[in-house]
Amino acid sequence: MSFKSFLKSRVFFVNLLLAIVFFALVTWLTMTTLRVYTHHGEKISIPNLNGYTEYEVESILKEKNLRYKIIDSAYVASALPGSVIDQQPREGYKVKERRTIYLTIAALSPEKIRVPKVVDVSLREAKSHLENAGFIVGEVEYRPSEFMNLVLANLYNGKRLPADTVLERGSVINLVVGKGLSDEKTNIPELVGLSVNGATNELFAKNLNLGVLIYDQSFESKEDSLNAIIWKQVPAAGVGNKIELGSAIDIWLTVDELKLEEN
Repeated sequence: MSFKSFLKSRVFFVNLLLAIVFFALVTWLTMTTLRVYTHHGEKISIPNLNGYTEYEVESILKEKNLRYKIIDSAYVASALPGSVIDQQPREGYKVKERRTIYLTIAALSPEKIRVPKVVDVSLREAKSHLENAGFIVGEVEYRPSEFMNLVLANLYNGKRLPADTVLERGSVINLVVGKGLSDEKTNIPELVGLSVNGATNELFAKNLNLGVLIYDQSFESKEDSLNAIIWKQVPAAGVGNKIELGSAIDIWLTVDELKLEEN
């Protein structure tokens, strides 16, 4: 039988029909399998996960064939530690299965951060530094000082904050601010023999301020400055020596024991 005759034969048409049916069946099965695998056109509404613990979230999302990932934490006083406080995408958003939901959970305790330096800067600048760092500016107390609106001290729970203090984010910090010199006078306190911190507290209690700090040649390291002792002050203390409230007293510092003994 010639090829031309074969193309016109019944056998050829039967085989051609079978091939078409087979190809159509394979195509249908492939598309059906892909549709089932990818859930073509099927989307899931994301549930509200706020307030749930990680264990509860895992159970809820597992039923919907969704995934989750914790990407951040933040302290919220009213939230249960470890519970969800934010989610992306949001509740009600339509997604396909196996989509990852990104979660922010409530931290066990507030984040602790370093208090920025605000002493000897303007009140406006101090407020900006504290608020940007995550603190709350509380009461502002005005005291006599040579400089108007200059921050003299920052207080936490009524106590002066040393440099490099670390507090919980959201802590309330009060400020003591200068309001100019006063006509009222006070006795000049004796600062010789005190540390810088001791002198600062002594002056603060008398509505006076610390002026210039002058270090002698006995200092060789940073540790020396921590052990510094005042050996001279201007103006000097003495019977009848008085200065206006808000005035500053300059101090000279040393770690030389011989100089301290001489004074």
